Amino acid sequence: MASTKSVKVPTIDFSNHQELKPNTPLWESTKNQVFEALQEYGCFEAIYDKASNEIREGMFGISKEIFEFPLETKLKNFSEKPLHGYMGMIPHLPSYESLCIPDLLNPQSVENFANIFWPHGNHDFCNLIKSYSNPLVELDEMLKRMILENLGLKHQIDELLDPNFILFRFTHYKGSSNISGDENNKSTGLGGHTDGNFLTFISQNQVNGLQINKNGEWIDVNISPNSYAVLSGDSFRAWTNGRLHSPVHRVAMAGESDRFSIQLFSLSKPGHFIEAPKELVDEEHPLLFKPYEMLGLFEYVTSSKNVSRAPSDIFKAYCGV
Repeated sequence: MASTKSVKVPTIDFSNHQELKPNTPLWESTKNQVFEALQEYGCFEAIYDKASNEIREGMFGISKEIFEFPLETKLKNFSEKPLHGYMGMIPHLPSYESLCIPDLLNPQSVENFANIFWPHGNHDFCNLIKSYSNPLVELDEMLKRMILENLGLKHQIDELLDPNFILFRFTHYKGSSNISGDENNKSTGLGGHTDGNFLTFISQNQVNGLQINKNGEWIDVNISPNSYAVLSGDSFRAWTNGRLHSPVHRVAMAGESDRFSIQLFSLSKPGHFIEAPKELVDEEHPLLFKPYEMLGLFEYVTSSKNVSRAPSDIFKAYCGV
């Protein structure tokens, strides 16, 4: 399916973050843009410059460095929990590999990750991760507040934020010079899928490739140096009882340049069940999804028997009513 060049995902400006306060005209207009974008596209480009260009450049520099370590070192980024460790050496995705900090909000988790690559520790790395991620954690909270206000559920914000759990992932996609491409001369860096979490924040080294599927057409999501792609995941779709859209997305690359991207995934703590508030369930909006725990969803999605199924079918099969 060809890309729809005439369609562009919305761009929302958060650069005036110091003035972006609840109950102000700027807050009201921005929160409406956020909700409408996530309803229709499940995605938008967020212009957000709270992390400096120096920090972002440092992040992509360190990303390139860690992927140059031997495979035996990268394999030490292991977790028995699905999607919580190193992913690579996937036969149908020869260009893809990624590394994960499984519990970003826990400083020990960041140190443990650093010790894999620098056994004597790397305080500069840990400080860089903190400087890069803290503004995104703040943006995550801001967006959730905006979404709940639009739903008339301002009183539910603590319930949504208290079990917050963040996965942080470095991803490397090899250039396509030695990888067979599709009919559009683009190699598949990562196949079509939905994210199981609440919100995903993506930045890149200015090698484009992210696409979302809308009405059967692939739309390019191009990210500028001071912006992030924000995607709504299946858990927000379930928690809002279908009011937000969780887009199928993929990475399709053209050219020989390697793509490095950094993702922050907003989840909930292990053991916490995702369930739509009773205020969002009525005769007009019957319950769409049964309560579920996110790790259970990840285990189901990564099961070998589900690999070839359509992403939306997998989620419905797991918890659909």
